[in-house]
Amino acid sequence: MTTGHCSVYAYLLDGLGGGHEIGWKEVGEWQPDKGILWLVGRPTGGETQRWLRRASGLPKDVVDVLLSTNNRPGCMTFRQGNLLTLLGMNQARQTADDELTTINIWIDSHRLIALRSAPTHSFEDIRSNLQPGEGPSRTDDILAHAAQRIVARLEPAVLKLGRDVDDLEDTILLNPDAHLQQELVALRHRLIILRRQLVPQHEALSMLQQRRPWINETNRQMLQEAQSRLHQQIGDLDSTRERAVLMQDEITNNQNTKLNETMKIVAVFTAYFLPANAITSLLGTNIEGIPFQAGTEHSYGFFLELVLLTVVMGASYFIFKKKKWFD
Repeated sequence: MTTGHCSVYAYLLDGLGGGHEIGWKEVGEWQPDKGILWLVGRPTGGETQRWLRRASGLPKDVVDVLLSTNNRPGCMTFRQGNLLTLLGMNQARQTADDELTTINIWIDSHRLIALRSAPTHSFEDIRSNLQPGEGPSRTDDILAHAAQRIVARLEPAVLKLGRDVDDLEDTILLNPDAHLQQELVALRHRLIILRRQLVPQHEALSMLQQRRPWINETNRQMLQEAQSRLHQQIGDLDSTRERAVLMQDEITNNQNTKLNETMKIVAVFTAYFLPANAITSLLGTNIEGIPFQAGTEHSYGFFLELVLLTVVMGASYFIFKKKKWFD
């Protein structure tokens, strides 16, 4: 077996909470009467692929699903056992809260095979308890403990998104500027992706409990606790997403308010100067009979025109002020 970026290991459990690590030779020679086989590997590993396809005895369609790295969370039942796909935190990229790693699990009463393309600590925690004899004694023990750890390690990502929304909300309340909308859209995108990944995982855990009579009551309760915790995380994501929508509405309303204020100023000035423009247009036409026209009997025509414009604009100002159009 190998260790490193994504370790590969196999254990033969004694059914009493202990076990010892074995190599690929022992894995290839494994039979159910020798004990419970627990294998954690990589879907891209050459030894893993060779053993699954040649010596595992699993159906081809099961092997194909196990070796896939982009499965949707779900739970399927086969005659020999059960195939489960979960999503866990990628411990190699802890800052990428919207990038989870696929964990494909085959489980029956004699073996549990878990394949993941990135390191996760969910199985390593269980592995550390084997030496003192406090580890799992059944395959559903491994699954129940792993499911709880997988769900628990998703919580920091959910909380981080909530904190990001809180910080952005404070900024928007102080200054709902338009440039924050792009940041808010990116945040909403992360929320949507994470929720889209967790909802089918919740359904998979529910299906696992309903269709698996071989799971004992203790492990069934552990799976129910993991499902309830995941349900709460999904609820937190929904609440955070609703807050993000309200924040985006606040930014949009602020932009609309500013636009309306600008349009109001333009409309007021246009209406204010409209009478003056109309009068000067009429008096500037090149036709006979215009009052106060230069060269006629009205020598003070231009002066009287200015007085007329002042009276009209004053009246317009009084009317607009009374209607509070300048407020």
